[in-house]
Amino acid sequence: MSVISDPSRRRAYFWFGIAVSAISLIIAFSLVEWNELKSSLSQADYIWLVPSALVTFLALSARAERWRWLMGGQQYVSFGRSFRAISIGYLITNLFPFRLGELVRPLVIARGGKIRGMHSFSTIAVEHLLDLLMVLIMFSLVLYDVVLPDTAEKGALRAFVLFIITTAVLILMVWQRSRLERLASSIISRMPVIDNLKWIDRFSSFMQGLEIIRSTRMFFISLIWSVVSWLLSAAGFYFALKAFIPEAGLMTAFLVTIAATLARLAPATPGSIGVIQIVIQQSLTAYNISPSIGLAFGIVYHAVEFIVLNIAGVISVILEGMSWTSLVSTFHRAEK
Repeated sequence: MSVISDPSRRRAYFWFGIAVSAISLIIAFSLVEWNELKSSLSQADYIWLVPSALVTFLALSARAERWRWLMGGQQYVSFGRSFRAISIGYLITNLFPFRLGELVRPLVIARGGKIRGMHSFSTIAVEHLLDLLMVLIMFSLVLYDVVLPDTAEKGALRAFVLFIITTAVLILMVWQRSRLERLASSIISRMPVIDNLKWIDRFSSFMQGLEIIRSTRMFFISLIWSVVSWLLSAAGFYFALKAFIPEAGLMTAFLVTIAATLARLAPATPGSIGVIQIVIQQSLTAYNISPSIGLAFGIVYHAVEFIVLNIAGVISVILEGMSWTSLVSTFHRAEK
């Protein structure tokens, strides 16, 4: 039994996540001027949220298209199946802690029969590597527009080193796939408590998913869709920022996009509630935007994103013919 699937520990982690969200919100609200917060919320031009919601949906679609190419393109996965899987993944991540939506996605893809779970799971590693590249590019652009703390620059440098190391490791794994599979088979065969053949097969499927790195065409198309999806995500923030800060520019949107991405790395909080608000609030102070306006924006934008992603997730569950029981069953399979 895994740590997460242990009922007592799962409850403990759940309440820990609730505590993190609550503490984050308490800190964020303690920094605001209540009158300014109320004024910001009452005077916001909410019509900007319409294009923001639309572009957020388009960004989700672009991510689904990118993942489809990472899994081999139309020959193996349709856009509809990729979109439904990624939408259900976001739904799970928004409702449960530990970002288990990332593990649910491959299970939904596997329902189609053409791509196995471990195959699609390894492509998520490549997907996150491309995401890290996009974050680093955005960060380098923001540095030309605003002065950030030294800790932020040092963090970016560490992320760049991580990107280089991870890229090198993945390339080495693909280059030495045959040797690595023989080594894994030798190690797994000596483990008496597991189904050896099944896990050897799973490892081979995982390695097959990394083969996308060998295909220059598919990898390049995936890279293009990464650029499109991240620009659309930034555009979603940009339009929402206009509702509260009319003078906000594209670089402000880039900075908030980076901050929100970092906030979502906190695994304990369902939907990053609380964490994303305080991180957005503090990032906007770099552009001399008050904590009150920053928090107002963070609350409203996150609500819009939450609604868009969850509606897409619920519709995807219905289109997949999944009941709530089967969805929870898929969730528990991901836990294990």
